[in-house]
Amino acid sequence: MEKLNSIDGLTVYNMLRYGFTSLSYNENYLNNINTFPVSDNDTGTNMKRTFQKGLLAINENKNAGSVLHSFAKNMSLGSRGNSGFIFSQYFLGLSDFLKEKALITIEDFSKAIIYAYKIAYAAVINPMEGTMLTAMSEGANEVLNNIKNFNEVSFDDFFNLFSKSIFSSVLKTKSQMELLNANNVVDSGALGFYLVINGMRKSFDDNIPYFNCEESNLLPKRYSDIDNPMTYFRYCTEFTVNLNKKNTKNYFSNILKEKGDSVVVAINNNLLKVHIHTNIPYNVINDFKSYGTIIRTKVDDLFETPQFERLKRRKHDDYVVIAFTYGEANASLCERLGADVAFSIPFNHKTSEDELKSLLTYYKETNVIVFSADKNVENALKSMHWWGDFKNLFVVECAGMANTFFKLASSMFDLSFNEFKKEVNNLKRINNLEFKINDNKNLKEELNCYLSPNRLKGYSTIAIFGGKNVKKEDIDIVTSFFEENEDIEFNYFPGGQEDSLFIIGAM
Repeated sequence: MEKLNSIDGLTVYNMLRYGFTSLSYNENYLNNINTFPVSDNDTGTNMKRTFQKGLLAINENKNAGSVLHSFAKNMSLGSRGNSGFIFSQYFLGLSDFLKEKALITIEDFSKAIIYAYKIAYAAVINPMEGTMLTAMSEGANEVLNNIKNFNEVSFDDFFNLFSKSIFSSVLKTKSQMELLNANNVVDSGALGFYLVINGMRKSFDDNIPYFNCEESNLLPKRYSDIDNPMTYFRYCTEFTVNLNKKNTKNYFSNILKEKGDSVVVAINNNLLKVHIHTNIPYNVINDFKSYGTIIRTKVDDLFETPQFERLKRRKHDDYVVIAFTYGEANASLCERLGADVAFSIPFNHKTSEDELKSLLTYYKETNVIVFSADKNVENALKSMHWWGDFKNLFVVECAGMANTFFKLASSMFDLSFNEFKKEVNNLKRINNLEFKINDNKNLKEELNCYLSPNRLKGYSTIAIFGGKNVKKEDIDIVTSFFEENEDIEFNYFPGGQEDSLFIIGAM
């Protein structure tokens, strides 16, 4: 095939068509390894349908910029899911940069991929590394570092280098995110992005076989027996608003970040597109009616996806035990201590009663025992029991991670629901203290201050929960501190909370 140094609209269309075929070929594999932000088994499908929407808009046109513009605009309007939304923003960036180009040179395209990944990053409120965004940025920067002279490479050469750079980044995602590493997978969105670019590469050499993820020895094999953390936000929500009030993307982002997570926001012309995981989807959508006309909505219940089949499992005969805590590792610990389900409350999120009702409606016909590390959540749960229709709800007073841990560990879950309620007074007799260390500047001094021999009199057990940003040397300091005191049983747990370096509890 002829080596091309510039491409027209027909070539662009052919490249996109090959990219779509490569993505479609591996749709099920992408669904099966889908882990972040939640394991809802739809990344492959969402990326495929998003891309397909763009292809349907392309007419025969020799103008490369026009083809990209039609493709990206329709792709954005029809984007699905978190992955599809970010994916479409990347191609909108390409389109915006190249829309005036009848022919696209390699130098044009090289500049466009830098612009495109920056547009994709800008749409995500809290971008995470180890995702599609990482593959977009690292792939672009690495390929450009390897090209010394644009006049000496063809598009064939460029896409060979580009796809290799992206694949290298994809393989690294497994080690960049704890959730991916625990499941032994790469990020499905990043891999989907690679498949599209690699498919576009095939358009220049039809002898290249499509990449087959199932048969690849380069990709790790997913562990099949992992229970991933429960998502705190239940509904994957998307909507599009035809704006009649002009506001910036940051304005809308600031509204949405208090309502949920996985927030992606884009404004193209007069259309605002939103993706958010939230517990109150219709409240969020209704709030945006004041900014214009809602022209499209989609709300999916993540609890109904295969990953969350475990919601139907029961460890106890006539009730469910639920815990609310901070940090995904702390949530997993609560489940090991007897909770059927533990929800990790996002850092700095103010939980409302409406949100709790949304989460617990799933258990409305079941007796429920709840432990909460958050006092405000505990009070809201009590209000739901006293004044609402959650009469089957029993709230164990905890208010604090250490207290929650000790009371869960001391609970007798072999009792019946009514017997447990009678015995809960025994839990109230548990005497414990709790404090937080927020930085490691004077860690030894704080330990000596808070854990003096006089203060620890009467306590026999210490539980320490390490925060998300704790370092090994911090853990070593804490561990050595307690190894010197043989009278106290010491347990360290990697808690994962974001509000403190350590939570320390004594009982």
